[in-house]
Amino acid sequence: MINKKYFATLITLVILRLLFIIYSTNFDLMMFTKDSYHYINLSENISQSYFEQNIENYWINTFRLLGYPIFISFFNQFINLENIIYTNLIFDLLSCLLVYKIIYNLKKDQLLGFLGAVLFLLNPNVLISSSQIMTENISMFLLLLTVFLSKSQKTSHIIFSGISLGLFSLVKPFGVYILIFIIILKIFLFKTGVKKILLFSVIPLSVISLIYLNNFQNYGTSFYTTSSYFHMQWFNDASSALCEDFDFNQDRVSEPGYKFEEWKIENKFNNQTEPKIFINNLKQDSQEGTFQNIQCKVASIVRSTTWNLFGIRGSNWNNSFIEQPYLNLVKLFSLFYVVLINLIFILTLFSKKNKSYLFYLLLIIFYLTLISILPYGNARTRVLIEPYLVIIFACNVQYLIKNTFKKT
Repeated sequence: MINKKYFATLITLVILRLLFIIYSTNFDLMMFTKDSYHYINLSENISQSYFEQNIENYWINTFRLLGYPIFISFFNQFINLENIIYTNLIFDLLSCLLVYKIIYNLKKDQLLGFLGAVLFLLNPNVLISSSQIMTENISMFLLLLTVFLSKSQKTSHIIFSGISLGLFSLVKPFGVYILIFIIILKIFLFKTGVKKILLFSVIPLSVISLIYLNNFQNYGTSFYTTSSYFHMQWFNDASSALCEDFDFNQDRVSEPGYKFEEWKIENKFNNQTEPKIFINNLKQDSQEGTFQNIQCKVASIVRSTTWNLFGIRGSNWNNSFIEQPYLNLVKLFSLFYVVLINLIFILTLFSKKNKSYLFYLLLIIFYLTLISILPYGNARTRVLIEPYLVIIFACNVQYLIKNTFKKT
């Protein structure tokens, strides 16, 4: 049983989080982003958006996966649109429980589990995401559940881990990469047998294959999502721009759609263009220059990685109901939090006693590599790995501090 004082503290933090979300529903700028409106628009007619060749809006349809629009469409039958953000609270609490259980399983220490749960509930990046109709909170939970169950050799855990990853693959466009990554770790790190790997893989592979098949049926060309083509097109063009002028604030680097819109005009593509031609040309253009301007690509990835690790959600907090001087205090706390938690992550990477956390360390590195291909970093993308940063912090902070003092 959890200590009564610990439990009272966690309940207090949950109530404060609930009040934050309740108040957020009064502010559209907090709840709705441009991406939110994409998902909402797609949710209005799932059949037309994803199971027909919707010429008028095919770009958004192929860019955004169908999982979250289906989620919005389902809940919008029973509750008002703005109340969907309360589901974020549910996913956050489930994630908090998993963080506690993972830490307790690693350290067998209730205090450290409590520390991890408190740190997670205080996480400003996850908190601001919970006030938005976006995919981050549900994706964070599904990935965390997948990871939590992936280390188990129990058949039921393996099946549910596969189901969780299958659902994740309906929401986030890099589900296929996470699947490959976990399979590799199961083979080399956990020494999992072939039968159990196949058991884990069957559902996510089926989900991803059905997405490919459905897109082929609708558009005459097979793909998982066009977001990867869009981002690689941006990455290659931004790298070229940086080699010409090393300025990260220029439009070709900082604006995601700059190259895309320019490319559409150059090729005279519009909503009347046959989707197959449009998508195949985008796929081809995204591959051009992949192995050029390597030094500028490295610089771009380094900058993005730094921002993805240490950035705060300044613009999102500016759109919140919090006013000065408290707004600056929130930003300062966000910066303090992210610097502290990532400092422990970096120290753990070079620590001799990191074998117990190798799975989580490798996952963070792999995920950061994936998202840092985007030329301009975004702290929002860090939400999915915040639980693992918290886990590593809670498990290692005491050892690392003691070790540092011993050396001095």
